[in-house]
This record gives sequence, C-alpha cells and structure tokens, in this order.
Amino acid sequence: MAIIERIPTSPQSSRVRYPVRRFSAPFVAGQYDFAQPGNIDVILMPLEANSIYCMERINFFANVAEAAWLEGMDTQANFPAFRLHYQNDSAASIYPEPVQCVNYLDNGEQLVFFYTTREGENLLISFSGIVNQVAAMVGIDPLLAETNFTIYQIIDDAWNRAFIEARNVRPIGS
Repeated sequence: MAIIERIPTSPQSSRVRYPVRRFSAPFVAGQYDFAQPGNIDVILMPLEANSIYCMERINFFANVAEAAWLEGMDTQANFPAFRLHYQNDSAASIYPEPVQCVNYLDNGEQLVFFYTTREGENLLISFSGIVNQVAAMVGIDPLLAETNFTIYQIIDDAWNRAFIEARNVRPIGS
C-alpha cells in the first residue's frame, strides 16, 4: 500500500500497465528448455521517453502444479529465470541479476523505478532455464510459463523532474 501513497494516482498523472508474456519450452530428452528464440528479447511493453515507471507487482506461474514445477528444477545454474532490459541498450537491465522463477509468485511486491530518455525504446523480457520432466508432467508438451506485471507509468512532468533530482527523491518515492 505504501507505494500507492507515494506516486500520483490520478488518471491525468499516471497510467497502469499490466503486461503479460507467456513462454514455451518443448519437451526434448527428458527436459523442457526455455532457451528458445521465441523466449528471448520479447517486447514486454513500449516505453515513452522521460516517463518514470514503477514496477509494483510480479506474478509468475506455469501450466503444471507448483509441486511438479519445484520437483523438476534442474540445477541452480539452470533455474528458469527472466531478465528485463532495454531494447536499445541490452546491458542496461532493470534488475542487476536475472529473476529466478523457482517457485510461483502471486502478487509479489516490488518497488523498482526505471525510465529512459530515448524515443522509441522498448522494455524487453528474456526467459530461459531448464525444467526436468517429472511424473506429473508426462504428456505435457510444451511446458508453458507466464509472467505478468503491474507497472505504473508516471506522466506528471513535475513529479518526474522532482524524482530525477537527487535532492528530492526521498520525499516522493524511493
């Protein structure tokens, strides 16, 4: 609830986005491998230059029971994970490390602010990782995983300027 008190919530000052992406892993040799071309650098949402965005919630689940998902985890190096980054600067990731999707998330709270000064920028998502097939997954092909987010776009110019000025960051948001 605290985030709602800190960012402007009027329709004239902010917009809420709910981008959803589904990722597919075919079954091959006892495993589901999400490192497929259709799961890499997928547009999550277009970004408007000079708007501040606040990621407030994340949801993650797959088309199998969570217990089967957990049982099918391969090794820590291969845990399913997603990465959020800018299209025009793939080195600029929203999170410092990929977000591992070991268990399901239902309205996992976040507080991540980001913005771009570039026109025509997109926020991309890449999903990878390996899940071993367990008995509960027999007959499932492909394995599907889905992420969805609640992202606020703050379009109030005065709020955005104040947020960017370091001396004013603390009172209004982070």
